[in-house]
Amino acid sequence: MTEDGCAGDASADIRVLLVDDHPMVRRALAEALSDEDGLTVVGECADGMQAVEAAARLAPDVVFMDVSMAGMDGLTATAALRAARPEARVIVLSGEGPEAEPEAVVAGAHALVPKGTRLGPLLRCLRTVAAGGTDCPFCL
Repeated sequence: MTEDGCAGDASADIRVLLVDDHPMVRRALAEALSDEDGLTVVGECADGMQAVEAAARLAPDVVFMDVSMAGMDGLTATAALRAARPEARVIVLSGEGPEAEPEAVVAGAHALVPKGTRLGPLLRCLRTVAAGGTDCPFCL
């Protein structure tokens, strides 16, 4: 992973920012995504405030945003990020189930994915959201 996404032909890749307060979750996601062609993890953040700043600096195409974090939670961060960068696509990760869906919609998220989702469906959602689609089971 490079901080600026400039390795090889990364300009054609989907640029992904990972936001979760659990380092192991971020690391597992980063490792899984780095093995995929066409994806570049451009950064990792531990809270919502870092995510809003990093999104402005790193210009990700898609942000994986944890719902539940100390400080600025994921839904507040999603709303702030979308206000600053309306073109950014946000996939909210939730361990709490579909209860967060109405708030995720209001915050401007494009998908709500349970944290236990397998890699295949998660990648399909990521690629669908990055392409501007809404036809995955998790899309809002």
